[in-house]
Amino acid sequence: MPEALIGKRKKKPKMLQVSCAFCKGKGKDPFDVMSSLSNCCVCNGKGLVQVQVPYEACAHCRGTGAIKTFTCNVCNGKGVVSALPEPTVICPECRGTGDDSSAMAMACLKCHGRGRITGNNESERGK
Repeated sequence: MPEALIGKRKKKPKMLQVSCAFCKGKGKDPFDVMSSLSNCCVCNGKGLVQVQVPYEACAHCRGTGAIKTFTCNVCNGKGVVSALPEPTVICPECRGTGDDSSAMAMACLKCHGRGRITGNNESERGK
């Protein structure tokens, strides 16, 4: 093992519990797909989910955790995603919506449904 790595540990990301966006913190299946008694598939009936700090609302599902009656595949139903390192710019492909222009239920391939990409205005103009 290289000497530089001895004694160094990777810093654990700070986590926070927030209300589940998919079930709105109720812990039950919001669409009664299986049954009105079924637990939420995102929070397993707890009404809370763990997210990494800092975080921001998911652009693809608009923070709801759902695309139609399915869990959002960008935020996994949590309604939030971990924030990108600054500086960021609005994604030129989806114009910040997080949606693929050919199919609204699909996430943008350039920004992976976040609506933003890392970079600065100067670097994006040259492309």
